[in-house]
Amino acid sequence: MSADLDPETKLKIYMLIVNRYKDLISKQEERSVSEIRQRVSPYNDHVRLLRDTLTADFHPYAYERDFMLVAQRAIGHMKEIRTCRILLTFWMTFEEMEELKVGGVMDKALLLATLLRALESKDAKVLVTKSERVYVGFEWKGERYLVIPESGSLLGGDDASKPFAEDPLAYSFSDLSYENYEES
Repeated sequence: MSADLDPETKLKIYMLIVNRYKDLISKQEERSVSEIRQRVSPYNDHVRLLRDTLTADFHPYAYERDFMLVAQRAIGHMKEIRTCRILLTFWMTFEEMEELKVGGVMDKALLLATLLRALESKDAKVLVTKSERVYVGFEWKGERYLVIPESGSLLGGDDASKPFAEDPLAYSFSDLSYENYEES
């Protein structure tokens, strides 16, 4: 693009291009359930590095002792990433989210669920409701917890099930499992 264009004009041109090709972009960005589940892998190099940063003060890290404190740090880290909503399907890598400090709700939920899995939570999952609201759920010491990715709010106990009273779960997943609650 010509260097003599002002930033506002360049932005308008980019917006024109995106709007014209949003259906094509969305189609190219479609992912299967299996592909999305693979993103929740605790073995991702970027996630391991982030996990090591979050657990640096805990030597050695012990799940039974340290998980909730480090999980709260992970939630705090996710809160530093601004939430963006765009009108097309577009997945960001964890590295892109870290660099830009922005991500979609599902991308943020995937990052948090992956971090919790890397912190040895066997049941951390991304939860999606019928109205497509996205949450991250996990259990620790017999209590259910729910994280709202947009705000970073952590709900525990009975409060963790309240969002589903009027908007039931459609499905949940992690790298270990997938459950469809809409099947008969």
